[in-house]
Amino acid sequence: MKIRQLIISAVTITTAAFAASSCAPKLSISEFRQTAIDSKTASHQLPQYVIDKKKAKLAVLPPGDSTQFRTACGLGQSAHENFTQTLAKIGTVEVVERSQLDAFMQEMKFQAGITSEVDANKFMQIAKGVDFVFVGAVSSAGVNASFIPGGQRKNIFTGQMYYANPACTESGKVLVNYRLITFPSGSVQQVFQLDGQKTNLPRNVSSSYDCRVQNPCGLLQEAVYRAIDDVKESLAEAFPVYGYISKTMTHNSNKKSRIAFLSLGKADGVEAGSTVDIIEFVPEKDPVKGTTSLVPRVIAECTVTETEFFPDRSICVIPEESADYVFVKHAVRTKSKTGVFRGLQKIYRKVM
Repeated sequence: MKIRQLIISAVTITTAAFAASSCAPKLSISEFRQTAIDSKTASHQLPQYVIDKKKAKLAVLPPGDSTQFRTACGLGQSAHENFTQTLAKIGTVEVVERSQLDAFMQEMKFQAGITSEVDANKFMQIAKGVDFVFVGAVSSAGVNASFIPGGQRKNIFTGQMYYANPACTESGKVLVNYRLITFPSGSVQQVFQLDGQKTNLPRNVSSSYDCRVQNPCGLLQEAVYRAIDDVKESLAEAFPVYGYISKTMTHNSNKKSRIAFLSLGKADGVEAGSTVDIIEFVPEKDPVKGTTSLVPRVIAECTVTETEFFPDRSICVIPEESADYVFVKHAVRTKSKTGVFRGLQKIYRKVM
């Protein structure tokens, strides 16, 4: 138990230190001006969806639940609400509103508390303007109580012996599967397997008889939340938002220090410290069909430093090694918010 507490303390301190040191750099626009390189534009033609910043519209159908906890705990409803909220918060998609989804469900004569997945094909027949639909099910759920006998223990740091009372640890685990289906083809684009676990800190008990799960629904609902929270990055990667560079500027005293003004902002899930891909579109010919399409190619990344001007605007710092070939009209694309801070957060939750 002492090791567990030390891990929690270490992760908490490291997380706080990283958060304090990872803030986006502040810059003074007055130190930058437009030079000859800032009048150059990318040679490609931007696709219309990049100019329009079109966000995918998607619906999340209530997942089925065939587990033994279906009636008592409502895990399907918890998964549906948490998954929908998580998608809405990533800022890169348009989620069908609950009232509109309820209307679709009523038209399909949908009943709450289903044990299997909603038929996506039937949904596609009545849902208009939807690009994707998530269909899923709570595949498994279980709880467990582990008894830890009392007795003498040795402190691994001091070497001293101490007596530990009998204890009980409770845990809950769930597995939720979602399939991302493309409209109107009905093909499966991606599968998400959400595995979540919640383990309570040991509590003292008098005997193994008293070591029982006291609140199985609470454990499982927290496990559902953690499973969905762990997949946020994958969801953001599945639905990036495209924008473009509208202006660039160069530092007065360092021509390698350049900034780019983006058509992405807070409304697109971009915030200070976010990293975005800088992209150029290159023509690629299909040797079989004989058709040519524009394929995005990442040429650099930049870190957003300012998002305070407008909800759909931001400024990013162009890496010095890329300063000579990033121009106006290059496309940009949002990336998932991964990194050390997120990793530490997950470690912290694993031991809690």
